[in-house]
Amino acid sequence: MIVGAMQFYLKNCHSPPFLISSYMENGEHMFSEPEERNLKYITELYGKVKELIIFCEENQEEFKTNLHIVKELRDAFDHLMRVFAVKLELKEGREDGYIQTSLDKVLGHVFRAGYDTLDFATIILRDKINKEVSDFSPSAIQASIPNYYSEIRPSVESITTDIIKLRNNKDIAQPSPELFNEYFKNVIKLQEMFKQIVTAKPSLIEYANKERNGKWSNFSIQIVVGIIIGAILVWAGLSG
Repeated sequence: MIVGAMQFYLKNCHSPPFLISSYMENGEHMFSEPEERNLKYITELYGKVKELIIFCEENQEEFKTNLHIVKELRDAFDHLMRVFAVKLELKEGREDGYIQTSLDKVLGHVFRAGYDTLDFATIILRDKINKEVSDFSPSAIQASIPNYYSEIRPSVESITTDIIKLRNNKDIAQPSPELFNEYFKNVIKLQEMFKQIVTAKPSLIEYANKERNGKWSNFSIQIVVGIIIGAILVWAGLSG
């Protein structure tokens, strides 16, 4: 149905949607400089949010059913289309400052989607970091990832504390790019630490196998020694 509607639209419209120019018919820019700056920032912010969404979708099935984030992005798109509707003279602006107000609403919705996705990404990464090393001994972890106990583990705990503070200080009514970027950088740090652990996984497995083989070897030696000692004691008793 959607494909059919799109085909009908393209067939009956004189100019397809992808030919929309950034200039009005009179040669003037469609957007003022402040509006262009806002649109540029919204686009950059959405790029970060999309990157996080893709990561969450690939690493947690439950995330795909998160309707709240989908709703936030849908509402952002709706306000953005209202802006274009006015700019393309498909409808009149309802009041002075309508464009800026609408762009502010777009930004607010993208911020909300971003913060929710950051929360998900943080939980996913912390869980994955813990799970990747949970089956290995401290000696195997220390040998394969020398900076795990000195740097990675303290950093994960520190970032967790920082994120709690960021959550408490965030104000969606007045979005702070600095606060969001700080939160985003913390998630990137968690991603880098997770990648380091994944890269070291073969070494962890190899070391764990050596540990296991060493334990079996020692156990086997103990059994053999026990049998020999038992045999000697039995022989000594018979001889006596």
